[in-house]
Amino acid sequence: MEPSLSSFMEYIWTPVLALFWYFINRLQGKIDEIEKNRATNSNLGRISDYARELEKRIEVLSNTALSRVEIQRANEKLHERLNEVVTEIGRLERNKADRIKLVSVQKE
Repeated sequence: MEPSLSSFMEYIWTPVLALFWYFINRLQGKIDEIEKNRATNSNLGRISDYARELEKRIEVLSNTALSRVEIQRANEKLHERLNEVVTEIGRLERNKADRIKLVSVQKE
């Protein structure tokens, strides 16, 4: 018996069909995964609404909040004033100690 095209086709059609089926299943799985992860129009609308709301909040904060430089300057001024007050308190305590020479306690 001589090998012919028909006998070759009898043996090869099953592996070719299995290979074709395997690639079709993989392709279908990838398409399903892409479809599952794809954003719908309503999702995109919600995201754009959130983005607009976030931009409005940032705008409000930028108009009302103090900048870092202004806060640092205010802190520096507070520290300077606190140092002045502490120095003045120390001077007053020394003056008070200089004035009080003798304290006597009398029993009745």
